Amino acid sequence: MKKIIVAKEFWNLFPDGQINVLTLHGIDNRVNEDDDVYFQKMLDEATVDSKQYLTDDTFRLNPVVDQWRQALRKFKTKNGARCSIEALLKRVSKGKTFSPINPLVDIYNSIS
Repeated sequence: MKKIIVAKEFWNLFPDGQINVLTLHGIDNRVNEDDDVYFQKMLDEATVDSKQYLTDDTFRLNPVVDQWRQALRKFKTKNGARCSIEALLKRVSKGKTFSPINPLVDIYNSIS
């Protein structure tokens, strides 16, 4: 594994931050039609589970979303930029569904 360097500015912003690294080898991220059912089920279950985090109709008042928004405000980001967690929760709140994209994206989205 190569060396990972985290800029000291990160630690200034997030002194209690935690960085986790996952290294994968031999991953086949190709879409296999036989796996679509598996990944669709994973996404559907995650959608149902995520509804417990929809505690307020106003997203800025949602504690999970607010925590991520506070973190993003510390970075110089484009005005109105939202984290993936918020985007995923908004889709769930509007009753939208998720379709498999590819295995790694599907796993990431279902965990998020």
